[in-house]
Amino acid sequence: MALAPDSQHPTSGGGSGPGVLASAQDALHAVTGADPTRLWVLTDPQVAQALGVLAELGAAVRAQVAVVLAEAKGRGLGSGQGWGPVDWARAQAPSLPTRDLLDADAVAVAMTHAAAVDCGDHRLDEVLSAVRDACSPEADQRADALGVGKAAQLCRFHTSIRGLADPDDLAGATTALLHGARGADGLPETRLATAVRRAGEVIRPDAAVERDADHRRAHRSLVKGRGPVGMSRYTLVLDEEGAAIVDAAVDALARPRRDQDTGEHDPRTPAARRADALLDLVGRAVSAPDGVPRQAKTSLVVTVPLEVLAGRCHGSGITMGDEGLTAGAVRRLACDAQVIPVVLGSRGEVLDQGTAVRLFDRAQIRHLWLRDGGCTFPGCSKPPAWADAHHLVHWVDGGPTDIDNAALLCRAHHTLVHQQRYAGRVVDHPDRGRPRVEWDLTIGSYDTALDQWRRRKRPRSIPAAA
Repeated sequence: MALAPDSQHPTSGGGSGPGVLASAQDALHAVTGADPTRLWVLTDPQVAQALGVLAELGAAVRAQVAVVLAEAKGRGLGSGQGWGPVDWARAQAPSLPTRDLLDADAVAVAMTHAAAVDCGDHRLDEVLSAVRDACSPEADQRADALGVGKAAQLCRFHTSIRGLADPDDLAGATTALLHGARGADGLPETRLATAVRRAGEVIRPDAAVERDADHRRAHRSLVKGRGPVGMSRYTLVLDEEGAAIVDAAVDALARPRRDQDTGEHDPRTPAARRADALLDLVGRAVSAPDGVPRQAKTSLVVTVPLEVLAGRCHGSGITMGDEGLTAGAVRRLACDAQVIPVVLGSRGEVLDQGTAVRLFDRAQIRHLWLRDGGCTFPGCSKPPAWADAHHLVHWVDGGPTDIDNAALLCRAHHTLVHQQRYAGRVVDHPDRGRPRVEWDLTIGSYDTALDQWRRRKRPRSIPAAA
């Protein structure tokens, strides 16, 4: 939407100017001319109506900012002074919040690409049209508009993934996200961000998703520093898998507790309760006597489609806190963490809600400590206390939870075995006095071993999708 370069319109609202400029100046004059000290004269319904009208006005203004910024980009305004579009816009509108400006810029970039004369990119036309609906004179269209902040998320999602995804899959995902986000009753921005992350994990190749997850996992950190008044500050940075485990454990112990004697409410702040819960967890772990295997005490509920859990299609799991977990992370956690998978069918119906039956119990883990003596991966010397109990035939593939289908693996090698799909087996060595675990370190050897196991033995049944 072009603006005449020579247009003039006084801020007072007098005179006539073209399109957006005249309307904006008139709206500014009208809003600033209203006396906020006279709100008391309004009835209750009028107060509610005023709030709704101002919200609609704000949405229309944000949409027009994106449109005007796209026009500025198309003209190259500010480039002669060496400014980028964002810097130029910040200089013209210093009162505009940075986040609003960056969101408007993301949408404006898409508008500029769509408006290119020779090679316009029209893949986001539906999203951009939904943004412009905020400026429509029709109330129904305004009610179904897409906010600039949400549109910016979709534009960034599309830009970041379009070189990796199938075009039809990307178009379908973008349309689904748009329909879920637009309108007053659409997904809020935080929930949309979660949906966007999950869509990215579903569309991108599994190898790329797992590679990114590995990169985030490698950057976990715990740093100690000085805190206020002689205290210490710990900064913990975790990937989504690590955060899900900590959240499940800490949340279970961080609930408010009434005083057992007086019945008074817990006076601690939520932050204090979480800190006490973490110390409680650590205290339990370090005070456990040697030879007593640790076992998960809390449950992490993960919702995951059946086809994803079985590895038959792309996808991810999602925790009760709306955090996404890669399919590989769900399969790894299913070995030894207290993960309860809520398995969904093709229409989203709950087919099965797993229980902790699949977990190795304390007696079995103690047996593994004695049999394996630590991580069984070749060359690893990690002790038993640092190891997880791994299903040699994965639980999701129907593998039983018994000693002959188990091996101890440290966390690093547990991840590696799932990533590279290595096969292991328990082999009897009478001359050595006890069985031992042998690993085939051929990438993909697990798939061959699984086929052989299925031919020998009928696996535990897995519910079929409806």
